[in-house]
Formats: sequence, C-alpha cells, structure tokens
Amino acid sequence: MDKKIPLRERKKIQTRVSILDAFLSALESRPFHEIGIEDVCEAAHISKMTFFRYFTSKEEVLDYFVLRWCRQRSLEIQEATYQGMAGIRHVFQSASEIPSATKILVALLQYYSKLKEPPSNKNLSIYEHSLVAERADDALPLQVLPLRAIFIYYIDQTALPDERKTLIVDHLLTMFYGIPFQVYTGMIGATSLSDAYRDHLNLLLASLAVSGR
Repeated sequence: MDKKIPLRERKKIQTRVSILDAFLSALESRPFHEIGIEDVCEAAHISKMTFFRYFTSKEEVLDYFVLRWCRQRSLEIQEATYQGMAGIRHVFQSASEIPSATKILVALLQYYSKLKEPPSNKNLSIYEHSLVAERADDALPLQVLPLRAIFIYYIDQTALPDERKTLIVDHLLTMFYGIPFQVYTGMIGATSLSDAYRDHLNLLLASLAVSGR
C-alpha cells in the first residue's frame, strides 16, 4: 500500500500522526489544560508553524483522535461484529480502554461545549485508513460514522419502540461524555471508567426493561 501513496502524502500524514502521538503521550502525565502546543511541538520535533499547518488548536488534535477511533467502530459495523445492545456495550468498553481515556473524553466535552456548531464532518485519507487498520484486509477506505450514527445503528437493531430511540441515543451520548467528567471531578466514587460505564448502562437497560413491561 505504501508504495502506491506519494511520498509527500505519506510524510504529511506521518507528521499528523506524530503530533497526535506526542499529545496523547503528554496526556498520560498531565491534565489537558496544562499541555501547551509548544510542549507538543517539542515532543514531535516540529515547529509551531508546522503544527498549525495540520491543526488549528490542541483540541482539534483530539478531534482527529476521535475520527480514527470512530473509524474502528465503523469497521465493526461494516463487518457486523456486534449487534444491538452488545454493540452499545462494546462502544463504551472500547472507549474506556483508551489510554488516558478519562482525560481525553473530559477534554472533548469541554471542547465541544465551546463550539457554536457541531464539528464539521471529516474523513481519513487512503493512507490514513491503512495506518489505522489492524489487518491488511481492513485497510480499504470506508465511511466513518460519527458517534451518534454509531449509537443509532445499534439502537435500531433493538426492539425498542421507534418513538423512544432518539431519546435513548441522547441518553447514551450524555453518558459517554458525562460519566468521564463525573469520574474526573470525583462526583462518582473511586472507580474505573469501565466500571462506571458498565454500572450506568445496566441502570439504563434495567429502566428500559421496566418501562417496557
């Protein structure tokens, strides 16, 4: 695959990925607000001018991370790896397994709350698809679904009444970002993000079962 991609394109994407890796590495030891663009540039061995050729802010770097993460969830949908509520549980579990997941999700929540309109839809280049793919046969481009669409796909596979599905998707999105915020600020007792997600999902599913009787 690499030989088919122009060298200039490969170098461009590799720089973008190195910026992302440097930022995620910094998050392992420091909270989001303490990380400066200068710190990322030093770790990635680039200038600030180079940084701004690829991203407009450090928040946009996290947006790029989400795009890559959603690509993997979209591939699972394409391959029908999970169905219905099992898919919902997997989305939350995969998010909780991200290194520094709580910091990343809290930072995204803060970032999105400041936007006057939703982030613009973006996609990955052919080369980026090959970098994200875990297997060679998964490297082909595919439509990257945003998180809401991913939740909608799995909820549509359940027996929930159609008139309730939009509300449930809204609840899932609130949980996805809200629970990490509560864990981060200590509003939820000392627990892992994975456990917190699991407990709240169980409560939501139990409430659905009761109200559906």
